[in-house]
Amino acid sequence: MVFTLLFAAACALVGLVLFNSGMLANAKTRLQNAGDAGAYSAAVLQARDHNFSAYLNRATVANQVAVVQLASLKSYLEDAAHTHRRMGETALSLESSTIPADKPLWETAHGLPIESVAAAYADAAGPAVEGLDRLVRAFEAAQDAHHVATALDMTVLADEVVRRNDPSARLTGSAFSLGTTAFEVERWSASTTAHRANDDSPEADRFADVVVSEDSTDPFTRNRLSAPLPGWGPATSVKACRALPNYLSSWTVFGFTHAGGSILAQDKKRWLALDATWGTGVQSCTFLVPCLPAGLCPWTDVTPLVDGNFGRGDSGGAVVGRNGGYDGRTGYRNNPASTAGYGAALSNPLTLLPAQVRYHGTGPGATLDAGGGLQDWYRDVADPTSAMRSGQGAQQNGGAVAVTIEVERTGAGIRTADKFMASAGSLRLDPTLKGGTMRALSSAHAYFYRSNTDAGFTRVGWARADGKTELANLFNPYWQSRLVDRTPQERTTSWSAQ
Repeated sequence: MVFTLLFAAACALVGLVLFNSGMLANAKTRLQNAGDAGAYSAAVLQARDHNFSAYLNRATVANQVAVVQLASLKSYLEDAAHTHRRMGETALSLESSTIPADKPLWETAHGLPIESVAAAYADAAGPAVEGLDRLVRAFEAAQDAHHVATALDMTVLADEVVRRNDPSARLTGSAFSLGTTAFEVERWSASTTAHRANDDSPEADRFADVVVSEDSTDPFTRNRLSAPLPGWGPATSVKACRALPNYLSSWTVFGFTHAGGSILAQDKKRWLALDATWGTGVQSCTFLVPCLPAGLCPWTDVTPLVDGNFGRGDSGGAVVGRNGGYDGRTGYRNNPASTAGYGAALSNPLTLLPAQVRYHGTGPGATLDAGGGLQDWYRDVADPTSAMRSGQGAQQNGGAVAVTIEVERTGAGIRTADKFMASAGSLRLDPTLKGGTMRALSSAHAYFYRSNTDAGFTRVGWARADGKTELANLFNPYWQSRLVDRTPQERTTSWSAQ
């Protein structure tokens, strides 16, 4: 009988221990899961902030490209208007009416309202450029505001997510949260920063290189050699020659040569555009003239045709940024080679003279936006020009800055045996929690990853076309989040704070 009672008591104690252990383990698991959810949510905020900055950087690049496109078209249309006006002046009007027997392209172009289009566009281009530059400045402010808000919201969001997953849990107010977590949030906040976009720093060059890249700008912006131009071809004869006696044959050709391009100035604070057009041609008439001993021999007269723009400087120009003349033939040192000399307008023998008059005399004209050019700031990783990292590991690509949170719940809310056996006397078994609370640590980080292949689970099209490995940056939105293990130092700090 005594043995039976002792055995029953032992079994009861074992049952209580197992019950308490199970309840504590369940509460600990739930607390850890809630903490992991909170930490992961904070890391998602980090990744979203980086991707938000990346999207705005891409939008900024697109807007800067749009600005130089607007300036390019203003310059091109101004030059086209000058050319169209010369087509109606005495020299070209006389040549076109008396020389070619057939000139459909010339007649079509002559009937177009180019001057009206150019004037209307010039009136609209300035406000459009100013609007785009204001939008870029708004992007700068939005990046900074979003980053600050993210840093402030991380622990707030983490605490809310923890409470929703476990209503009895919350972030601690201990030295760990006030020290380690706050320090990690600040360290993450400093891992990206606003860099100057228009000074002589390597970071500014990095941004300018993206804007002027041939992958960003279009051929019309860089080099406008292929613009359609009026003229007449060699298949047509010369009307004036056909009316003369002893006429044998004739042909004539006339066309405009156009060149133009746009560049980013060396100081990165101006966009400059220049276009020039010059018309040249020839007429050839062959007659039979008296000669010895045959009597009549063919004789050919060749006369050059020009439009008179070699000294007038009729051309087009545009500037975005401070007013003033052109200040360089090539501008920023990393402008594409095809933009040199404004699309070769300053070196092409058939556009050289009017282009030089524009460059040295008339200048680009009134600015479309005095505050234009590359704007002051853009956001990127803190040291984007540092030594090349060795691989794509998360720790090497933004993941070194994790955020670790400490969560807790009180023991009073854990339904252990003592909660419903308070009067059990000698069978009572009290579980003890240090400080009366249960705590857990959770850690997560945001990191950059863009696979260099389309194999495996990588979404097709995400890999770079050049096959290179892309490392952490704020130009492409490939930031994501994951949970990571707590460091020994974080564990020690948490234990010592209890």
